[in-house]
Amino acid sequence: MGNVAGMTSRVDNSRFTDLVRPHFDALFAAARRLTVSAADAEDLVQDVCLKAHLHIEELENIEFRRAWLLKILYHRFIDIQRTRERSPVDMADTGADSHDPETIIPDGSRPDDLVEREMRVDKIIRAMGILNSEASSLLALHDIEGFSLQELRKLTGLPEGTIKSRLHRTRSRLGRLLSNEALQKPVLTVVGNKE
Repeated sequence: MGNVAGMTSRVDNSRFTDLVRPHFDALFAAARRLTVSAADAEDLVQDVCLKAHLHIEELENIEFRRAWLLKILYHRFIDIQRTRERSPVDMADTGADSHDPETIIPDGSRPDDLVEREMRVDKIIRAMGILNSEASSLLALHDIEGFSLQELRKLTGLPEGTIKSRLHRTRSRLGRLLSNEALQKPVLTVVGNKE
């Protein structure tokens, strides 16, 4: 009897692998753009995979699996962000994993160019962090990941006109934030208390 259950589990895992593996890179890339943190992206993709595994029969019958998985990923991200915003616990921004040094590809740039690029990336990340999480994720999916308005409409369930206006407002606000002198300066955090 235990042998049959084990065999069924292997078949389900094989089915799941066949259905999800082709979309895994796209899922992780989208999660990485939304969360900025590699660890948070991995957690988000794991949540999506768990939900997909629980609904494997439904997943098999879906024609556009990638869109379905990305829609789950987007909605799960929004749920997590809303939970964090309501949480009385303030998540400390250490900046330790906000961008991995391992992901910087040596391209023959001079060290001062790399530092300048890193400062620009840090400035954009801080500005995106100030924006509403739903707005910044919508902007990241459209402008960075290359999702069309129609794909975003299917993914979010919002009308195309609403998406256009939110993208416009978010881009305008991001531009104002990036031109703000306060974001020009690096963030310094005092650790400990000397008395």
